[in-house]
Amino acid sequence: MKVQIYGAGISGSYLYHLLNQNGFEVSIYDVRNKPDCRCAWGFSYSETKELYKEIGIDIDEFLLSKPKYVVVNDKLWLKNKEIVILDKKRLMEELWSFDLKDEGGDVVVDATGHSRAILPKIENDVVYTTVQSVEKHDLDENIYVYMVKTGYAWAFPLGDRWHVGAGDLSRERALELVKKLRELYGLEEVEGVCNCVGKIRMLPPSKCKPIAWRNVYGVGEAIGCVSGAGEGNAPSLKCAKIFYDCLAENRLEEYERRVLEEFWWIELEHEFVNAVQCGKKLRALRLLPKIISIESKRSVEQSFETIKRLLSLLK
Repeated sequence: MKVQIYGAGISGSYLYHLLNQNGFEVSIYDVRNKPDCRCAWGFSYSETKELYKEIGIDIDEFLLSKPKYVVVNDKLWLKNKEIVILDKKRLMEELWSFDLKDEGGDVVVDATGHSRAILPKIENDVVYTTVQSVEKHDLDENIYVYMVKTGYAWAFPLGDRWHVGAGDLSRERALELVKKLRELYGLEEVEGVCNCVGKIRMLPPSKCKPIAWRNVYGVGEAIGCVSGAGEGNAPSLKCAKIFYDCLAENRLEEYERRVLEEFWWIELEHEFVNAVQCGKKLRALRLLPKIISIESKRSVEQSFETIKRLLSLLK
């Protein structure tokens, strides 16, 4: 059986190596001729480490930083537990040891992210715009965030540089968030080493159907494997592993069900975000205990009181 992967980002490149190292005939294609330095340098450490170990990659070799705190709107300091910043560009360059080939296959994988180039388009899709740059600043090694109901801006430490950016419903709104972030934390507007604009899908898997269509199977962001906070690295890797397991077990008919079962927590997080954005405070408060349980394991230490404070900061 021949597998053709379209998209050599986080999920596609990982899946290629899983399949190739385990004896499958596989090829991969991407419209780019080399990996870029776009968003998503932050990873959930424990899960990411275990998944990359499957293909012989030690992510500690790519570790740039483990920030001490996540600072929200300069008022809420959350102790970091699991978020690490990896040198994503160097990691992807190592993973791109393959030749890009479009040869077709018995099984086709759509790992093309927000573009979802192979699967049917999603009705009522929700795709945010991100603006990002890599800059030099002198700040304590924390993650700095300015958050509103519809999106947020961030500054992540990259060793001697900083990844500054934002995501919101439009480019204009994202740029305005970056401006507010700079004002709040004293980040001067400097010329970036790298500047780019990207997109990110903000829908959970249940709203990204079909997940499987004919001989095409979606993986990663193409089928909504992005948390309510916009973190899609570890979920996309896990999604690729689920696809590999189904293929290896000759149970591809179970793939969609397994994806939906695995990412129940993404569904909850998006439901929480939607409740906050729509002003449904009671619904948001009811979901809080589950959100706290999820993110206290995946990202930062949280409590009911800290999240209530966070909600009160959002405009």
